[in-house]
Amino acid sequence: MFARMIQLVAKPGRGKELQKTMNDRALQTLKEQPGLVEAILLVPETEQDQLVGISIWNSKSDADRFTQGQGEQLKEFYKPLLQAEPIIRSFSVESSTNREAASRAAAR
Repeated sequence: MFARMIQLVAKPGRGKELQKTMNDRALQTLKEQPGLVEAILLVPETEQDQLVGISIWNSKSDADRFTQGQGEQLKEFYKPLLQAEPIIRSFSVESSTNREAASRAAAR
């Protein structure tokens, strides 16, 4: 299993608009991607202009296929709302409470 995290900082006062865009467009697009296990959007309680997206994938190749294809298209769509370039980090999933993810991580 593989995870990718994206950190986004909206332009001042555009946080709600970025949240809506991520909920309506990015999460919907992610749901349609082969190999996606889970997608989560986090918003800090005290910093409404910041968002963190976490996606869990069956494999790194599934995540890469999305990032290089649909992910690039989405980035161009929400880029005008951003104060800075998104920060993207990648992780191996070592353990999880999600049964599917846990069994795959244990099988490695």
